[in-house]
Amino acid sequence: MKKKFIFNLTILLTITVLSGCGRGDNTPIDTDGDGIEDSLDIFPNDPTETSDTDEDGVGDNRDNCVDVINTDQSDIDIDGIGDECDDDKDGDEIANDTDNCPLNDNADQTDSDANGPGDACDPMPTVYAFDNSAFPESDSSVSYLGQTASQLLISDMSYFMQNLLVEDTTVSVEDKVSAMKFFVYGTDIDTANTLIGEYIADADNVELKDAAVYGDISVSNNLHEKIAGGDGNGNGHISGLIDGEFFGWEEEVVALPIDLVNHWIQIQAEIASDGVATIVVDSSGTSSTAHVNIDEEGRNYRQLLNTFLTGAVNFSQGTNNHFIKNFSGSDDDGVNYIAAQDGTNAFTLAEHHFDQGFGFYGAARDGLDYTDLEASAVSGRDEYKNGYHDTNADLMIDLRSEYFFGHSQICADRDAGSASGAVPTDFSNEVMLPTLAARKILSNAANKTNPELTEIETSKLREHINNVSTGWEKCIAASAIHNINNLLISISNYDNGAPVNIENFQDVAKYWSDLKGYVLSLQFSPASPFRDNAVVEVDINDLKKALTLIGDAPVLANGSQNGIPASGSASDAIYSYTGKLIEVRSILQDAYSFSDVNTLNW
Repeated sequence: MKKKFIFNLTILLTITVLSGCGRGDNTPIDTDGDGIEDSLDIFPNDPTETSDTDEDGVGDNRDNCVDVINTDQSDIDIDGIGDECDDDKDGDEIANDTDNCPLNDNADQTDSDANGPGDACDPMPTVYAFDNSAFPESDSSVSYLGQTASQLLISDMSYFMQNLLVEDTTVSVEDKVSAMKFFVYGTDIDTANTLIGEYIADADNVELKDAAVYGDISVSNNLHEKIAGGDGNGNGHISGLIDGEFFGWEEEVVALPIDLVNHWIQIQAEIASDGVATIVVDSSGTSSTAHVNIDEEGRNYRQLLNTFLTGAVNFSQGTNNHFIKNFSGSDDDGVNYIAAQDGTNAFTLAEHHFDQGFGFYGAARDGLDYTDLEASAVSGRDEYKNGYHDTNADLMIDLRSEYFFGHSQICADRDAGSASGAVPTDFSNEVMLPTLAARKILSNAANKTNPELTEIETSKLREHINNVSTGWEKCIAASAIHNINNLLISISNYDNGAPVNIENFQDVAKYWSDLKGYVLSLQFSPASPFRDNAVVEVDINDLKKALTLIGDAPVLANGSQNGIPASGSASDAIYSYTGKLIEVRSILQDAYSFSDVNTLNW
């Protein structure tokens, strides 16, 4: 019995073993069940992947470059093709080998400094700050001290005439002429003359950096040699008169801008010394005394001198002197402009010439950080709202770099005036952006091992300079239109042959004088649309016509103009002059392609 049990058990075990070994299923192991045995599956635990052609650790099914190793799977343009195998990595439809920024979408391929890489991957500076490695002792190659001094002299003269010049018979005409001419001619001891600066917003709470006297800024930088046409004695900016011609003032024969400045100073001194104030009788019969700057013909000499000097000196010097210099090549003595050191200074001749042009424009170096209302000293952030900002946080305002002067302010003012309209302007950027790009080109060239400007760089530089000059001029022309519009409103307030009040008379004088000064200024740039044939509708004769239409004085409420009574009724004379102003506005609109909405609303 026992033997039989053992026999049966042996048979059972044998059958069991034979059953396990002989079922006939030899299928290899497939852990992830994707149909590929583990020994052949690169990803045995991933049912979605089986192969890795480029052996980069990313399965072929999800690898965006199957044949090229790219473990990071970078795909900048998110087009499903990895950067390592994408002929157009940034998706701007420009092949990588011709794209100046292959990793940045930039279909326009803009390269503002013409150095190869596009702006999208080689951005332009946003602050007017540059250095030159040839002069390691200095961290800046930017300087325009004389131009800052010119801005200050014009601003201080304006403040002097507005606030310090008074009707006083005890002070002679000669002494008053001398006091005003100081700002134009200066002296040989400018370092002793106190800078006024009282016009600076919140001046009592502002500490100016190294600016107690004019000499702290620059010594012997006077306006009479910088004004277009020079000082009348063969010195200064003689070439500043384009085609040797100055036009636009017919009351007095003046050959040069300096002659007109001297003429206006003389008249202003006489007004302030004759003991006979300009009396205005308004429509109610009330008599009032006009400001000492205003004559009986309705001209404000402070406004005339301020706007005209800013144009005949600053605008002329910038656009028709420093911006038209030779920046590339060498002079007759072999001096390479972009390589040659300017004296003992930390900049080259080419760099300094351009900086001087920028200095005459007058913007703060970080001007792009300001809003239009801040740059024009109207409103804004507390630290910016007065037209200046302590950029370097030294608790002082440096007039050389942290302040908006002159035309840079009116550019911002006009932009602010159009901001809420259908066609907002951006004159400030039209000037500042090409200015920064042009200076970057010069800085790039000056910092080369062998400093030079290529033909491409020179061409791009000239393009930027032309844009700077035309943008700058647009600000002046737009400001002229602004004053036409205000003058039209003021003239419309005349009441029965008399100004409605003293403010009405003084407003007419202010707006007319600013208008005249601005339009006179438009003749000083070779890049002007009145000169360069870029706008077929206008030429220099249209500018001359505009100045003739404006006249040498406004039409007053009694219909007279410049002391000449109306030939008919006062209302007819006013109506006729209104038409002339509208025609001037149309001439300016055509020349600068201003929109209808801005032309009417500035």
